[in-house]
Amino acid sequence: MNFFDGISCFTSGIRRAFTPEVRPFVLLPAAVSLVVIAAGLTLAFNYVTDLSNYLISLLPGWLEFLGSVIEPLLYISGFVFGAWSFGLIATVVGSPFLGDLSMRVERLVVDPVPWWKQLGPTMLRELRKLRYHLPRLLILVVVSITPLLNTFAPLFWLGFGAWMMAVQFCDYTTENRMHDFRDTLDLLSSHRAAALGFGACVTVSMSIPVLNFIVAPVAVTGGTLLMQQIRGNSS
Repeated sequence: MNFFDGISCFTSGIRRAFTPEVRPFVLLPAAVSLVVIAAGLTLAFNYVTDLSNYLISLLPGWLEFLGSVIEPLLYISGFVFGAWSFGLIATVVGSPFLGDLSMRVERLVVDPVPWWKQLGPTMLRELRKLRYHLPRLLILVVVSITPLLNTFAPLFWLGFGAWMMAVQFCDYTTENRMHDFRDTLDLLSSHRAAALGFGACVTVSMSIPVLNFIVAPVAVTGGTLLMQQIRGNSS
């Protein structure tokens, strides 16, 4: 599977997420995302306003004209970064519902488990993902502040973001099968180009304000379809 196969799975996820049999399982995680993102952005804007006022107050008189540039730049940057960050937080909060969505996409026949009983195991799984991502994130931070290497930092960040999103949203189907997190990593590693194509679509979509509240359920749907194809090729 290649990079464009991953993109194709994401676009297929958009179509599948809004089919009649899957749509009811999309609504609840989308609502959770909307609440978390809206609350997060409201809080973040208060800090952006304070930061903007503080930076403008530091400008000498002859540079006051820069205030009209700094303020909108901070708001735009805060809006895009906040939308992405709080979108990821919303994904973690809505994980129990996203697992049910993945099962519906695959039509897995399992005994239904109330969402509150899924909270413990799901949060432990999310912590396992966090333990996997954090050391790599710290390495990227070091690269970003290292002279010469930091020239390539944007490319590294884009690649890491795409991989992280692929791991995040393709793991629900593995979890439903009660397989270890390592199985997700092994399968995606064997089709890394497709995983990065899919993850790049999710990363870009998650940074688009307003629309990003539906990215999580769409990405779970697409990630489930991607893992189905990977398993089919592996077998």
